Amino acid sequence: MIVVKQLLDHGERAFGSRGNLYQSEEADVLIAVYPPTQKRGWWTYVTLELHRTGACECLMYSYRFEREMITLLARVANQVIEKWVQERRRLTPGDAFFLGSSIQESSHLDFVITTPADFEEDGFDYYTNGVEVIPFLMLHAIASSEASFAMQHGLDALEDLFIRTGVDSLDFKRNPAI
Repeated sequence: MIVVKQLLDHGERAFGSRGNLYQSEEADVLIAVYPPTQKRGWWTYVTLELHRTGACECLMYSYRFEREMITLLARVANQVIEKWVQERRRLTPGDAFFLGSSIQESSHLDFVITTPADFEEDGFDYYTNGVEVIPFLMLHAIASSEASFAMQHGLDALEDLFIRTGVDSLDFKRNPAI
């Protein structure tokens, strides 16, 4: 529980607000939800215990508080745990996970892909307490066509496509770029 408190504090320093704790039946991990601030205009959802059985922590973002995001993040956390148990390999940028349903009603986005924590200041993407080093990876919601594109051409090509087409990573109702 000490490391969970340290991770919660790490998030509070980075996000400028106090996180509320949630748990989902989808996976046995705590999830902290940080509200927007004047500096950050979005909600941040962060796993706090995934490093114990998945060797990392994951975060997602949305413009509005959405309780479903907690369930989706827990669902992905469960897949990360399964991947760790089967492969004993840490997540790397470009790993994709099927959500089982679209991220929101009337959305085309039904996958997430791991990326570096691009929205965060330098130094956030790893936490260490001197004993453990815990990486943080961002999860971007994408469509199945975008997941296929990333598997064929790589994460860098997908990110370039998103830049060229002006994809807003927090707009879950966006049309796929492909």
